[in-house]
Amino acid sequence: MTTWGEFCDRIRVLGEGLDDEGQRHLANQVACWLTYAIGHNDPRHPAFFRSSDPVYQWGGPNADQVARRTAIDGNGVYRISGHMGACEEFVLQIKLGATQSGGAGVGLEVTGSSLGIGPRDEIDILLGGEAPDNESRTWLPLDPEASFVHIRDYYFDWQPAEPATFVIERLDTVGEPKPDVDVAALLSTALGEIEHSFAFWNGYQERMLGDQPPNTFLPPAGMGRGVKTLIYSHAGVALDPDQALVVEVDHRGATMWDVQLYNRPWYEALDFTNRLTCLNHALIEPGPIVIAGTDPGGPNWLDTEGRDSVLCTFRWWHPPETPVVNAQVVSLKELDLPPVDRQAQIARRSSHIAWRYRT
Repeated sequence: MTTWGEFCDRIRVLGEGLDDEGQRHLANQVACWLTYAIGHNDPRHPAFFRSSDPVYQWGGPNADQVARRTAIDGNGVYRISGHMGACEEFVLQIKLGATQSGGAGVGLEVTGSSLGIGPRDEIDILLGGEAPDNESRTWLPLDPEASFVHIRDYYFDWQPAEPATFVIERLDTVGEPKPDVDVAALLSTALGEIEHSFAFWNGYQERMLGDQPPNTFLPPAGMGRGVKTLIYSHAGVALDPDQALVVEVDHRGATMWDVQLYNRPWYEALDFTNRLTCLNHALIEPGPIVIAGTDPGGPNWLDTEGRDSVLCTFRWWHPPETPVVNAQVVSLKELDLPPVDRQAQIARRSSHIAWRYRT
């Protein structure tokens, strides 16, 4: 078991040689996983933890979603309830261990739409135990090895409106008091998640891109431990200050998709509240997608924040055919795109984000 001194010593080792952004990322990881270990890692007393938002940034978070999780016991019985609000879709996964620590991956994945749940609907889902006699009740089985439930709720139109609420209760331990806090076990859990996450995601982009040339996209494909509903394409983008990457996409019938920029190597989302660093099928306007560090004009600018190198990721929801992405580096001077009211674009986004993460 881990003492506070050992915890601090091992965090100090992780922080050696990091630049300012790396140190901030490490502090982010410490805050994230200590919070999870303290309040959300007891499968007998579950409570959802928002593990990905403008504060907690790791593992390539999707700017269109809120991600939340809590520990569960595969032999327990749980109820997830709530209200969809403006949420347009959600993905519920039962995980068999954490991705970054080498767990067994996804045991079960369902979407809200597959359960007949849509915007402004009520949510009432039973997890585990025996299937209820009432077949109209939504019930999902639990694998005995289930370790946590992960919910991603999605918002594509970025309107200022009430987001979803998800609440989880364990039904077979009602009234059972919480045990005394085992600080050593708590610190050990947090430290394990921090070290594994730090190591796994820090090198993930390089492993994924391999020898793919910069400014070109990998062929779209699924990811074994991501959302099974999605397929992805990635590119390492490296541009000079006077260059832009013009991206043309044939979505091949996909009605839901998104594209987003991330920093390197930490795999954090670039600022999607105060800058234009992501787009999706609801936000896109006619014209090309243009990635650049300087405003090139046109409605579909993706802002690199002036960074030398970023990661660009496309995601598509169950496209009927494999999408095709083409990209070309051009001089900013070659572009002839109309000026756009960026303040209005950003104001819409920041207003939505204030609602989505209101608490």
